[in-house]
Amino acid sequence: MDNTYQVKLIETDHEIQQCWEVVFLLRPHLNKNNWATMISEMMQHEKYSIAGIMDNGRFVAFAGYRSMTSLHSGNIIYLDDLCTLESYRGKGLASQLLNYVKAVALSEKKDAVVLDTDFTNNTAQKVYLNNGFQLAALHLACPL
Repeated sequence: MDNTYQVKLIETDHEIQQCWEVVFLLRPHLNKNNWATMISEMMQHEKYSIAGIMDNGRFVAFAGYRSMTSLHSGNIIYLDDLCTLESYRGKGLASQLLNYVKAVALSEKKDAVVLDTDFTNNTAQKVYLNNGFQLAALHLACPL
């Protein structure tokens, strides 16, 4: 892994907008016109944070996470989003972001970092398992 990559906490509307390329890769259903507003509201009302990694002035990887408490998992950080641009995959950026989120969780005395991933996303599952995550639950949803 190239140690020149630095994780940066994303805080401004401009920085949020700069993440669009990576976000759209993971969440193509989102609308670029309301992306920054949606994230700003999540940051303000839902304890949502974004960390990113830049290279040559552009974000090439990001992680979106939130602090929350649930009866099931306790006092946790829930990792909503993690993505790296395809041309930057295999450089350890996802692991670097996962380590960053785990460090945040430790510093905030959380019980765990929890996430969901698609059943078919074997590449992501391998990254998570190689970074200390364990299969702990089956996530179900009822579309309305």
